[in-house]
Amino acid sequence: MTRKQRRWVLLLALVVPLALVGAAVGGLYWVRDQVEHPADNSGRPGSWMTVPSEYVVEFSRVRPPASASDVRWSYLKGFQDDLAFLAFRLPPGAEQGFLSGLGVAVEPDSGTSLGGWPLEGFQRAGASDPKTAGPLRTGGFLSEPLPGHSKRLAATVWLATEADGGTRVWVYAADAP
Repeated sequence: MTRKQRRWVLLLALVVPLALVGAAVGGLYWVRDQVEHPADNSGRPGSWMTVPSEYVVEFSRVRPPASASDVRWSYLKGFQDDLAFLAFRLPPGAEQGFLSGLGVAVEPDSGTSLGGWPLEGFQRAGASDPKTAGPLRTGGFLSEPLPGHSKRLAATVWLATEADGGTRVWVYAADAP
């Protein structure tokens, strides 16, 4: 074997194992990405599902009044707990009736309770960003399981008054043990 041939053999002996290790590591990262970020509507835990608004309304136990406009929603299928996101706008004068129907008392919120899933869910729904809406008020409730379900529901409602006196509402609802 000539000197040139030995160099090629040595080079291949080094490159082939490195290429195999690189392919294996790349494959593991691809699998991990597929597990952590499943395709939409796949039904797998962590996938964003396309569901009718009635499904989100039933899950969240929050029904926008007939006078509500710009109603948007999204739904995330979780491993153990599902999440629902609902956003809409109430016309001037409709806020008190909406809140009394929910039985929720609201108080000022600095926006620190917003983050993570709620923001991503509202973005997925195409709703406006609550953090840019001005002074927020928040309230929450815990409700008993629906028939056929084993978990209660925890929901948080954020409200912001708009310049014309209307109210922007964002709802985040999740299964609660």
